[in-house]
Amino acid sequence: MMALPCCTSRAPRGRPSLLEIAPFRALHYDPAKVSFISRLVAPPYDLIDPDDADELRRRDPHNVIRLILGKEGPTGRRPEEYGQAAATFAEWQREGVLTAAQEPGVYVCEQAFTLDGTPYVRHGLICTILLEEFSSGQVLPHERTMEGPRADRLRLMEACGASLSQVFGVYSDPQGRADAATREMAQGAPFYEFADPDGVAYRVWRVTDARRIQAVASLLRVEVLFIADGHHRYEAALQYRALHRPANAPPGCAPEDFLPVFCVSVKNAGLRILPTHRLVRSPGAFDPGAFLHAVSARFTVVERRVTGPEELERAFRESIEPTDDIGCYLGRERFYVLSLKSQDIMERALADRPPAWRRLPVTCLHYAILDPLLSIPAEGPAPAGSVEFTQHIAAVYWGVEAGRFGAGFLLPPIPAAVVETVARARHRMPPKSTFFYPKIATGLAFYQFALNRGLAAARRS
Repeated sequence: MMALPCCTSRAPRGRPSLLEIAPFRALHYDPAKVSFISRLVAPPYDLIDPDDADELRRRDPHNVIRLILGKEGPTGRRPEEYGQAAATFAEWQREGVLTAAQEPGVYVCEQAFTLDGTPYVRHGLICTILLEEFSSGQVLPHERTMEGPRADRLRLMEACGASLSQVFGVYSDPQGRADAATREMAQGAPFYEFADPDGVAYRVWRVTDARRIQAVASLLRVEVLFIADGHHRYEAALQYRALHRPANAPPGCAPEDFLPVFCVSVKNAGLRILPTHRLVRSPGAFDPGAFLHAVSARFTVVERRVTGPEELERAFRESIEPTDDIGCYLGRERFYVLSLKSQDIMERALADRPPAWRRLPVTCLHYAILDPLLSIPAEGPAPAGSVEFTQHIAAVYWGVEAGRFGAGFLLPPIPAAVVETVARARHRMPPKSTFFYPKIATGLAFYQFALNRGLAAARRS
């Protein structure tokens, strides 16, 4: 068995804590007992709509959708479904569909994809990290969370005794050394090789070489990890740790102290962030004319006529994506470019927030439009059904044209450097402000607490 790091202790008061990564014994699909891995994995639970969920369930009886998502989605899961997920998880282990790695390791995941005609290759590291409170400054969020999804992830973790999917984390890596070390571990025959339905080609290597793992761990110790995706999962893991770790175990010596994470360097060219657009239903009657009149008090409004979703996308690329403006589609070919007249508007309203946060178009949308003009709170839960999120401009167009929504708002992408700046300032953006692409598939490796209890015991020595 590979040598294990000794028990982790907290840094002395006054010194910053260090980012601790560790290998783990994973549960993974046994290729001899299941179909192609491409039929078993799924997108992150919060990106799966009902039609996609049905298709995933039909795709294979062992698809991970049967563990991670209930029939009614992440906020409407019936209580008995958590028990069903746990029973399925246990049954797959008894049948040998899921098998345990014999020794601890990490996984290097390569994703090759094309975006807007440009090919990219991204490498990331699937490992576990020592859980840190956000107050430590070692792991930082960038978006606000909601109680419903957070409670759902906690209940699933408690039912299954496992973390079933990785949190997506991004680290600074100014010289790109950790990124290079991760790529160098991608050697030999891959453990998994497949392509997902979106055309992202995966190659996954399992690495158990203690020397290589320690080399990457040493480079990452001084990094700060920013949560790209998985805020609810991370906060649920903190709650689970508080509820279930042995009270007498030193920090870092219980399996509940760790969480599986997919780590990617911000220096990696394959780290892309797409905009997340909003479709909005006003809680009251929506009058487009009155809305435009109210908006014009704070924004310069420029109208562009568009015919069809292709023209709307072209107008977005030309008018919105290279700027800090907001696009607004009100149907019947009416597309408007909204430019904030003065940053003084945001500075007066949100003087306690950092400038980088105040200048974000998504901040302006939520605090200067949705909250004051459409009665959709900028902070706290929005009325049920009032906001829908999408990366697809065509979905914005047809959602408004069909009359299901009163307005669609198009936002430019947020650069990774800005996400990092906001996170370091200890502020959070509105939910669904960013869409890191591509996501990491769920089902590549599972972190079961009981399976790693012996590994935690070895850390005590």
